[in-house]
Amino acid sequence: MPLHIKRLILAFAVFIVLFLVLQQILKPASFGELGHYRTKAIDENAAKELRYAGTRNCTSCHDSIRVTKAGGFHDMVNCEVCHGPGLKHSLHAGRFQDKPLPDSLLLEKPAERKDCAVCHEINAARKKILYDTVDNTLVKQVNTMEHNLISRKTKQERKCVQCHNPHQP
Repeated sequence: MPLHIKRLILAFAVFIVLFLVLQQILKPASFGELGHYRTKAIDENAAKELRYAGTRNCTSCHDSIRVTKAGGFHDMVNCEVCHGPGLKHSLHAGRFQDKPLPDSLLLEKPAERKDCAVCHEINAARKKILYDTVDNTLVKQVNTMEHNLISRKTKQERKCVQCHNPHQP
């Protein structure tokens, strides 16, 4: 057998032995107990702090927003996509009916061009689509640095929310 074949076989053998040794060292102890996953991963995920409330909790108090969004282009967008995690807000905001909310319960109220650009900026990595009025799930993409950027009257940069209602664009 040629020397280069012997070296190749030896290299494969060393690689396989190294792989098996590293696998035993690095494999978590709970891996494989109940199938091909870590059993303790379930407990680890259950122990994480909850942060999101879900759209149902939002619309239980803000039903007018649900009505505004109904059938619109943002109808399927969950509230917390734009406003951030709202579990604390949904649990405790009811206590402050006629009083201003403390800062810890305030949610984001995005109004800058960059906020809308997260989804609507033209991106070479995204599928290029024009808006399809039949399928409202498609995202309309615009060049946010050109689309109505400067107000003709004030010569200042416009915010998207000056022309578009974010709940019913």
